[in-house]
Amino acid sequence: MAEKTEPTTRATQDSYIRRNFISECRDSRIVVEAHLSPNIRRIYRRHFDGLSRAVYLLRFYSRTSRINGVENSLTKDISDLMDEVNESLRKKITVAEHILANNNIKVTIPQFEKLNVIIIDPLANRFLQTIKIAQDLDEKLSSLWLACVLDDEQRMKAMVEIESELRSIQGKSRTISLGLRDRVRSQQSTSEQAAEADSADIAAASTDEGELDEETAETNKTIEEAAPARKPKKTSKDVKDQGEVEVEESSTSELKEKEDVAA
Repeated sequence: MAEKTEPTTRATQDSYIRRNFISECRDSRIVVEAHLSPNIRRIYRRHFDGLSRAVYLLRFYSRTSRINGVENSLTKDISDLMDEVNESLRKKITVAEHILANNNIKVTIPQFEKLNVIIIDPLANRFLQTIKIAQDLDEKLSSLWLACVLDDEQRMKAMVEIESELRSIQGKSRTISLGLRDRVRSQQSTSEQAAEADSADIAAASTDEGELDEETAETNKTIEEAAPARKPKKTSKDVKDQGEVEVEESSTSELKEKEDVAA
């Protein structure tokens, strides 16, 4: 009975966790404003939604799996990668500012179109802040390009490097979330197979017992049919009665013979 109840209980718990998780994400989302240049906006559209989905699934499967500490460990890995990318971008900004200062180039603050970004996870917000750092670098690179300090090829190469670093965050987040998903599904499949195997063993044992009972009954029937009929053992009374009958029959025969002679 326990083997049949456990999968149903596990499925009910998973459904409960799923509903609560979706409700939490739906109710906890926020909107953050961002002003992005055309180049950074393209990068944002290519990678931001992918990262948001990846970290969403990561947290979902972390809670479904009930593996101790897995959520904190995996989110820390993503946060550490973001810190590395932020540090790399800031170093490039420092170099760009130094070149701008040496060439007496003043950077104006451009007015880009406002973009409302929906945030469903803290890691998505952190990724947006990384995109904003990339936006700062792009503005300085544009000023150097307009001042002819950078040519088209140099600026294009710099933008490719920026996108590559941002893409690495999204790519690693996706790899981590898919790896956790496969791990959780494998565990669930193993548990279900074990439960099915237990049920099959119980059913097989019941079938074997039934077949054994039928075989025993058939054997007993065969023995009864093959056994020779035994005569009941005579008692002393039966022997006495039989003797009297034989004597009576003998006397009757002798009397009949005498009557025949007299005639």
